[in-house]
Amino acid sequence: MKNITRIFVAVFACILASSLGTQNVHAQEGCIDPSLIDPLAFCPTIYAPVCGCNNVTYDNSCLAMVTAGVTTWTSGPCSNGDNIPPSLNVPGDLVVECGDDFEFESATASDNSGSVELTETTTSISGPCAGTVTYIRNFTATDPSGNTTTGQQQIEVVDTTPPVITIPPMDMTIGCSDPMEAEMAMFEWADGYAGAAAEDACNTVTWSNDFDAIPWITCEETVYVTVSFTASDGCGNMVNQMATLTIEPTAVEVEPCTDLAGVDFGFCDMVLGIGIVNGSCSSISGCGSSVGGVNYSNALFDSMDDCMLACPIIEYGGCTYTSACNYDPNAAFEDGSCLFPPEHCPLNPETPGGGCMYSDATNFDADANWDDGTCLFGDCVDACPEDINQDGIVTTADLLQFLGAFGQEC
Repeated sequence: MKNITRIFVAVFACILASSLGTQNVHAQEGCIDPSLIDPLAFCPTIYAPVCGCNNVTYDNSCLAMVTAGVTTWTSGPCSNGDNIPPSLNVPGDLVVECGDDFEFESATASDNSGSVELTETTTSISGPCAGTVTYIRNFTATDPSGNTTTGQQQIEVVDTTPPVITIPPMDMTIGCSDPMEAEMAMFEWADGYAGAAAEDACNTVTWSNDFDAIPWITCEETVYVTVSFTASDGCGNMVNQMATLTIEPTAVEVEPCTDLAGVDFGFCDMVLGIGIVNGSCSSISGCGSSVGGVNYSNALFDSMDDCMLACPIIEYGGCTYTSACNYDPNAAFEDGSCLFPPEHCPLNPETPGGGCMYSDATNFDADANWDDGTCLFGDCVDACPEDINQDGIVTTADLLQFLGAFGQEC
């Protein structure tokens, strides 16, 4: 049994000595005696560090001898035995845009002793505006002999991207019939940034515009107002877009079924639609539906059926005699209001039945039913009608005779 133990100890010592010889290039000659290595030896657990001749620190001298075969040592840990610091690899500095994804990469370290402790501390410093920050990462690698290597990584989060316009400012046209109302609508459009909207990855968006001049509005001509709307974030990034407000005069609009009798739409042959004329649906022609600042388009229909359905006709009475001065073709019944020529209105000379109705006239027409003013009377036909006293000459006497008879009923 003792032989087996000795063989085991000898083999262990050889392996350990070989290993120690490889790891401790600074060990003194004769520093290691493999015969001193005893895996079965018991050492106290007190901590009384010693520095072996192989430049390795042990918790106490017993452990230095029985575990490593160290022949000599000095009290206290090794202070200048291993002066080679660890190797440290630190991630490179980064500049990333606010809102973009990034990772905190790990550092790596190694040491000739085979072991190394790596520590990290991270400090964040707020940037000049919301969403920006700088991360400072400090790394320290320490080997068992206390040699250290430090490194630093800096990650800067910046915001250089302007807001994104999600809804562009909209052009708009407003009708102008009242300058004050049009001006209020103009300010409402500008103050509402023409309905625009924007968003930003890191900051709140604020809007502004360059509308600083009030155009003169009279509602007599079209006015164009072009404004630049700007969306800005808290870091000073901005984007702008233009929009135009058109203020144009508008005509007064009439209600449907407005009677269009007497409205002059012009002498053009263009059919404008079907509208109410003197109480009934009629075809309307002309040059346009706007007349004298009034827009009649609401009172014009696409077809006769549309007009009749939208505007039911209310029957009324009137003069139904075609020869009367006030004949009304749309009257539903005779109401006794007829007025007849020639007493109430002159007749067209081409109207049938006209002639001289005076029996003492040389051209009396017994068949005439209305006097057309063509009567001729005897020898006076060719006489001078201005010679009232028939003395063959027109003088003051004729004028005085006329004035003397002025106002008499004949």
